[in-house]
Amino acid sequence: MHRNKTLNQRRNVYLLAIAMSLIALSLACNRPGSKATPTAQPNSMETDVQQTFIAQTVAAAQVNPNPPTQQDAQAPLSDTPIPTDTQTPTLVFSDTPSLTPSITITPSSTVPMVSVSVDTNCRIGPGKVYKLLGALLVGEQTEIIARDPSNQYWYVRNPDKPGEFCWLWGQYATTTGNTGSLPVFTPPPTPTFTPSPTPVPDFTVVYNDVEHCGIWHIDFRITNTGGLVFRSVSTHVTDTVTAETVNYANDQFQEYNACILNLGTLQDDLAHSEVGYTTSNSLNNDPTGHSINAAITLCTLDGLGGTCVTKNITFTP
Repeated sequence: MHRNKTLNQRRNVYLLAIAMSLIALSLACNRPGSKATPTAQPNSMETDVQQTFIAQTVAAAQVNPNPPTQQDAQAPLSDTPIPTDTQTPTLVFSDTPSLTPSITITPSSTVPMVSVSVDTNCRIGPGKVYKLLGALLVGEQTEIIARDPSNQYWYVRNPDKPGEFCWLWGQYATTTGNTGSLPVFTPPPTPTFTPSPTPVPDFTVVYNDVEHCGIWHIDFRITNTGGLVFRSVSTHVTDTVTAETVNYANDQFQEYNACILNLGTLQDDLAHSEVGYTTSNSLNNDPTGHSINAAITLCTLDGLGGTCVTKNITFTP
């Protein structure tokens, strides 16, 4: 085997030498002025071998003009990835603060308030025996401060006198807000009135307003300034322009609002310092702008009995 290998090597060297000689002769024949060399016979085996060897040699040189060296073939491949971007990233900070949603706090309770469906008196204490301080009218409302032990009256801000307080009857009242946490106030002592040895019945009366609902009524406001309790009332009204006269009597003191009885001011009697209302009978003509004469009589017993007092007033509604 060793011998065959040596013979092959010698043959390759021999063929390479022949190829190199042929290349040299070809170059020499192609120079300017050189003489042409006779062409080999086309059936010559030597010529075929030479051309074949030359073609293989040239083809090998064209396929890989720069064959790898032994060092290149043995160089290991690197498993380190090639970086695609060598730039250092720059951090950008925004000075715009993030929006924080606002928090809406809903109060767990509201201020307790009270309104009424009927005009209601407000007194210095919870009851008719206490002095009148003001009134809460329909459409108004006021703040509740406390309640009485019986849960029948509310201690409220006086609707008529800011900064003062009074007791409001809860019969016609409607409340809003948290009333369950209100404190309980002890009412002031029941007022006592010491009459003179000979009590004198007395009162004051003033024109209040005119009510119209197809017909006309005149209302009056009365205050008991004497030492006796009044239990009945009568009115005698004359329109001096139309000469119309009407009479009215009742065992209660009552007020009308837009021709509707105001139950909040309705009273069976009128004690000392209490305020009550009364009205005239129906008038057929509008008394507005007319001179009116009125006689108002209050009596200590029902049916205009007992001790009676009469006041006369003249006014123009």
